[in-house]
Amino acid sequence: MKNIKYILPVLLGFAFWVACHPYEADDVTLPALPAAPSFSINYVQGDSNRVVVTDNSTGYFERFWDFSGGVPGKSARAQDTIFYPKSGTYTITLYGSATGGAGTAQSVKVVNIKKDAQAQCDPQVSLLTGNCEAPGKCWTFSTAAGAVSVGPTPGSSEWYKSPLNGLQAAQYDDSFCFYFDNTHFQYYNNGGTVDPFNGYIVIPFNAPSDLKWILSKGTGAGGLDQILLPNGAFLGVMDSGPNYDIVSMTETTLVVRSKIINSTGWFELTFVKK
Repeated sequence: MKNIKYILPVLLGFAFWVACHPYEADDVTLPALPAAPSFSINYVQGDSNRVVVTDNSTGYFERFWDFSGGVPGKSARAQDTIFYPKSGTYTITLYGSATGGAGTAQSVKVVNIKKDAQAQCDPQVSLLTGNCEAPGKCWTFSTAAGAVSVGPTPGSSEWYKSPLNGLQAAQYDDSFCFYFDNTHFQYYNNGGTVDPFNGYIVIPFNAPSDLKWILSKGTGAGGLDQILLPNGAFLGVMDSGPNYDIVSMTETTLVVRSKIINSTGWFELTFVKK
C-alpha cells in the first residue's frame, strides 16, 4: 500500500503530461506546384474584336479560362474564340491542374482591343433593327402562353410558364427598341417596371438613354448568336441578361434565352414586333 501511495501521483503526472503534450506527426512532403500552363492567343483575321485562345499544355487533367470583359467570360475548352465588344486592355488567365502536382498553377496574358465592335448590316441585324435604314424597331412581350418560361436548363419550363395574357400590364406596355444608327438601344417603360427582387411590384424606373447593343455571332450556348447589352440593361425581365441567346428571329417574332441573375436557371422570353 505504501508503494502504491507513492507510485499513483507519478502515474497521474505522466498521464497529464501525455494529455497536454502536443501531438507531432512526421513531416509530410507535398508535391510541388505544377508548372504554369502555356497558351497562345491569335487575333481573328478581319475581326479585331475576336481572339482565339489555345491551351498548348500537356499533362493537365483540368483547365479553366477566365476572360474578364470577354464573351464568354469563362471556358473549359482546349480552344475557344472570345469576343470583346469594347476597346481596351484585357487580361486572360488560364488555370491548370496537372497530374502529380499539388494545387493549381496559372498563366496570364494580355490582349489589346483597339476599337469598339461595329454592327454590320446583315440579315440578323436587319431583322432586329428593322432593315438597317429604318429609324429603328421596337419589340414587346407576346401575349401568348409561354411568353416567359423558366427552368433549370436552356429551353426548359419546369419552374414557370406564363399563361395566355398572364403578364402584368406594366410588362405589356414595355418597348425594347434597337436602332442600327450608332447601335443605340432604348428601353421604354412609361415610367415603371416590374421588380422581381421585391415581390414583383411595379417600381419607378428610368432607363439610361446612352446604351448600345451588339450582335455577337456564335458566342451563345450551342453556337447561337447573341444580343449583348451593357451591364444592368435587360430585355423583358430585370433579373435576366445582359447577354441573350437568339433562339429564333423573324420579321415579327423574337425568342431569346438568358441565364437568371444569381441563379443556375434560364429564362426563355418571347417578344413580338410592336
